[in-house]
Amino acid sequence: MFRALLIILAIVALIGAALSQVPLGFVLKKLPLSAMGVYWTQSEGTIWKGRMMGVYLNGQPIGDVDLALRPASLILLQPEIEVQWGGAGGRGAGVVKLDGDAIEASDLRVEQRISALESLTPELRAIGGIFRINQGAFRIADSACETATGNVQADTLSLAAAQFGREFSDLTGSIACNDGAFNIDMSGNSPAGDTIAIDAEATLYGSSRIEVVANTTDNDIETLLARAGFSRENGVWTYTRASQSLQQGVQ
Repeated sequence: MFRALLIILAIVALIGAALSQVPLGFVLKKLPLSAMGVYWTQSEGTIWKGRMMGVYLNGQPIGDVDLALRPASLILLQPEIEVQWGGAGGRGAGVVKLDGDAIEASDLRVEQRISALESLTPELRAIGGIFRINQGAFRIADSACETATGNVQADTLSLAAAQFGREFSDLTGSIACNDGAFNIDMSGNSPAGDTIAIDAEATLYGSSRIEVVANTTDNDIETLLARAGFSRENGVWTYTRASQSLQQGVQ
């Protein structure tokens, strides 16, 4: 038993030594990252420990991404990589595992400034706030979202309501998959009975859609919604925005 353990450790050491010499850029080019809308300006280091710089995800700047291989994961021949990223717009961390042709992520933690989300209108970005993901996880196969979980939160609505001396909860919800796309459902409410619901989807090919439905009888909140690009029909305020695939950056 002890000899078998030593043999396994020796094999892992040899694999680790080999991986420490493999350039990160070489490995990145072998992965279907471009099909998922991931682009970067340059990379440095090895698969053991390296960095992607100037990273974009479907046109949204992410910043620099640091990657570090977990040595113990080599024993099961399913490499796990610790990922951390950060830039002017936000930061995050998680663990990525390669399972054959599929990519799995777990323990995702994200903080993204609303003002830096380029897919939103200037009016919504001007409100500000932070969008957060906690306990996130997903599995991607064939460039499509197969499974996804996680808790999401944003304080944009409560910040906007405070401008008018009103109270409103933070937006909260969850992440799931819908026909290969990532889906986020969020909602919030006020003590006066006002409600808002958000349904957003995004594919790995870059297309996205967001629909927001608000119900309120507060004149000040209605003024805020109108300024943010909402339209009113039959007493309900709605906001819809869709975008197609956008490629940016150099691989």
